[in-house]
Amino acid sequence: MQFKLSMSSLLVASFVFAGSASAEVEKLTMKLSNDRVVAVEIVKPKNAKMPTFLFLPGVNRGLIANDDALEKLTQQGFGVVAMNFSVQPFSVDALEKGIKPAFRSKSFSLAELGQEADTLAAQVKKAYGIQNIVPVSISYSSAVSSTLQNYPLIIDVVPMTSSAAVNPQLEAYRATLKAGEIWNPIFGPGITRSMLDQAYYSQWNSQVEAMIETFKLNAGRKSDMVEGYTVLSRAAEGFVWDASKTPKTTKRVFMLAHDDSESLLKDQLQLVSKLLSANANVLAFVVNKSGHVMPADQPEAYASIIASVTTGTMKDATGIVEFDPGSGKAKAFKGAEAQKYIQSIINSL
Repeated sequence: MQFKLSMSSLLVASFVFAGSASAEVEKLTMKLSNDRVVAVEIVKPKNAKMPTFLFLPGVNRGLIANDDALEKLTQQGFGVVAMNFSVQPFSVDALEKGIKPAFRSKSFSLAELGQEADTLAAQVKKAYGIQNIVPVSISYSSAVSSTLQNYPLIIDVVPMTSSAAVNPQLEAYRATLKAGEIWNPIFGPGITRSMLDQAYYSQWNSQVEAMIETFKLNAGRKSDMVEGYTVLSRAAEGFVWDASKTPKTTKRVFMLAHDDSESLLKDQLQLVSKLLSANANVLAFVVNKSGHVMPADQPEAYASIIASVTTGTMKDATGIVEFDPGSGKAKAFKGAEAQKYIQSIINSL
């Protein structure tokens, strides 16, 4: 089964049906070009008016449609589209034999990765007659999400608000290398690039081996998969979420994990504080008893919050909310009280 879909953008995309894990989950590839494909899992919504969530991937891989958290949403009738970027292993594994991946010839920016999400959203709408797509990022992909513009609602879960907050040691190392370029302006940038890539290769080599083993991926694509992860790392170098470029036409919902790393949680809260001060259309949740991998740590809370901000009681809310998964209780703060609450958490870190 194949859909040939015309595009108004420069990218020509098509869906190729590749089988499914169940009657409901469709595993597809979106072909942007012969050397650039996106691996996708789709569960259609109960009806076209129900929101469909476009789950952007974490840095390692995309979510899986039958993950507990996502199944809780599909059981309520919501649609699910779980994607991998073209540079990630599931997508690399879907390339035809002998095709060199596009990222071997160029690096992709965060905005270009965002275009993959935009293209997928447009294709899903057209192919399935879906009316409402809501991007949901997690961790790394929130940096990609920050470049998205044309959505009424975007949800960012445990967002990477800056590369320094996620990995202070790596960012300090990069800053040191960049500072040294002043003494060697001709060869310095090349040395910096080589040293950083060596660090990335070392980090991602073992991750790729684990992915190949766990998901039975093509081991012959190992070097491509390591390079793809390296492209992700390069794209996020020096990233800082610019609050001034967050459009008020898009409502941003942030889901923060109370037990996340102190450096990241502090950075996230500072961003939320800036956005609230600028009267941005923002709602943030602080989820107690959750670490960084919120869909696995607190799947029910994760799903219930996503549902509540689209069709439920929190659809029109702004400010910040403390949510306790154990009791199901929520405390909402607005205005000066929201800023006071944010500062109290920062002071406790």
